[in-house]
Amino acid sequence: MRAVFGDLDLVVNCSRNEGTPVALIEALAAGRPVVATRVGGTPDLLAEGQYGTLVPAGDPARLASAIVDALQRSKDAQARALAGQRYVLARHSVARLIEDMDVLYRELLAEKGIPHAVP
Repeated sequence: MRAVFGDLDLVVNCSRNEGTPVALIEALAAGRPVVATRVGGTPDLLAEGQYGTLVPAGDPARLASAIVDALQRSKDAQARALAGQRYVLARHSVARLIEDMDVLYRELLAEKGIPHAVP
C-alpha cells in the first residue's frame, strides 16, 4: 500500500457508516492528508479534526468544499497529516497490536484461573 498512498495527494472516506477505518489509519501512516465523514470511529481516529478534516455524512456540498480546501491549503492539510502519522505510528503499530493481544489473553486466562507461563 506504500506505493498507492505515496501517489495520492489526499485520501477521502465518504462513508455513511464506519467502524474503525483501516484505510484512514493506513493513509495517516503514509502521511497523507484526509477528508472524511463524521461517522463511527472516524472522529476518534482523526482526534475530532486535528489529524484530518471531518464533514457531516450525506452532505456532498460540504464534502466537496472540504476536498477543495484541503487541496488548496495543502500545507495545513499536510501538517495535520503528519501529526496524524505520529499518532497512528505510536498507537496502531504491529508491536502495539501484539502487546495489546498479549495483555488481553493473559487477563482472560487469569479470569478463568488458567496458569500461563510468563516469558
